[in-house]
Amino acid sequence: ENMMEEARSVEAVGFCPSTIPATAHWCATGGVDGVLKIWNMSPGGAGGAQLRQKCSRDDGIRAGITRLRWHDSLPLVIASYTDGRVCVWDVRVGKMVDCLTGHEDMINDMDVAFVHGSSAAVIVT
Repeated sequence: ENMMEEARSVEAVGFCPSTIPATAHWCATGGVDGVLKIWNMSPGGAGGAQLRQKCSRDDGIRAGITRLRWHDSLPLVIASYTDGRVCVWDVRVGKMVDCLTGHEDMINDMDVAFVHGSSAAVIVT
């Protein structure tokens, strides 16, 4: 699969910070299908961007991604969903690290502030 074959609406896009080792040229997309996709945008690849990882929730709930944000120094992506959840993904392996609940409806916007020198974050929805 390449980025041009993306069949569903993409609602959120984020480029990986250059401060994260071994992830140069990565991009994350999230859409109405609820799948977080990690693309290798490295120049010189045949056919453009190449899909590196697909991150899908396994709770059986079909919820779209509304926003996403890369961690400043770790290969993690934080994504908000239409069902009110915020999930943290380790994009190297495509696994969910944590899923935060509390909202009863869609999250339309999200911001994340990271604690310097730590993996802690403050998420505001």
